[in-house]
Amino acid sequence: MLSNNPGAVILLVVFLIGAAMFAVGTLLVRRDRAGREPAQTAETQEQRLELVERLVMVGQPWCVDELRTIREKDPDPLVRDSADAALMVIASR
Repeated sequence: MLSNNPGAVILLVVFLIGAAMFAVGTLLVRRDRAGREPAQTAETQEQRLELVERLVMVGQPWCVDELRTIREKDPDPLVRDSADAALMVIASR
């Protein structure tokens, strides 16, 4: 079938080259992410803790809702504890 249709051969070659490039690109991105993961985690933890601090400063009802969501859903126990403490501070006002 392929020998009768040169367009099919060209299409197959282009497809295989594209699939190989996709596989190599995926491997490179995964390797790059694995090398950066600890720094990103520390940075995002710091940003989430800063968010909690700012929500305490504002102290509006929508901030309480956001802090409850952080307390329930954040994967980091330090951030969850910080949100819990922030809720206590707002409640004491």
